[in-house]
Amino acid sequence: MNTKHIITKAAFAALFACSAAVNASIMSIGDVASFSFGSNGLIYDWNDGVDSAGNNIRTVVSDVQTVSLDRFNGSLGELLDVQIGFTTDWSLTSIVHSYDERTRAWTASAAGRSISRQSIRLVDPDREVERNREVVRSNCRGESSCNDVSRDSGSFNGLFDLDDGFSLSDFIGTDDLDFRIVRTLISDLTRCGYYDTCYQRNKENAWSGSLYVSYLYDDGIYDEVEPEPQYNVPEPSTLALLGLGLLGMGASRIGRKKS
Repeated sequence: MNTKHIITKAAFAALFACSAAVNASIMSIGDVASFSFGSNGLIYDWNDGVDSAGNNIRTVVSDVQTVSLDRFNGSLGELLDVQIGFTTDWSLTSIVHSYDERTRAWTASAAGRSISRQSIRLVDPDREVERNREVVRSNCRGESSCNDVSRDSGSFNGLFDLDDGFSLSDFIGTDDLDFRIVRTLISDLTRCGYYDTCYQRNKENAWSGSLYVSYLYDDGIYDEVEPEPQYNVPEPSTLALLGLGLLGMGASRIGRKKS
């Protein structure tokens, strides 16, 4: 290869370079399931005070549902992260009633509360998110009878804390990921007049929502990216060498013409 070709190749190599890159494919996949508890209006509490052991007398009823979500299919790639959460809405109504059995000259009175405890347990691995108490209180005073109704509603949303005590392998498999959803309704009569007949009742105590799981994973497939030209500014020394080379080439051609 002559000197001209060497200098020309070096000059273009210094002014123009191509680079190739590869990108990993990070993917996300998940599953969603819903649940619903209807209103249970048959929860009555007729007794106030405490029992012989000193425990508060109240009526407790629990409803349980099981909801399943898909685990991650390990054949899709390497599992990088897991997120499990839920969005739910609840409503609760408290009714207290009192009736004076003697005469209308006496004033009936009563007080009570309705409680809804909401719990979502991830069975495997063992995790639980619980809203301890949604409390609606009712209170009434009347001539011979009284009736008071109080209502409330809201949202119970959250994420499972999976940062401690679990491994990603817990979420890989072909069997289902099970959740145990428990609604505990409590009707608690807290006061009743001495001559009164009273009861506390839960009503319109619905709870419904959705659970979801999201898996972030690397599918192991790499896509080649077309090389993009990278234009680099040459160093002064490179420009000097290039200039000398071009001058030398010019002088050589002039010399050959004269001869």
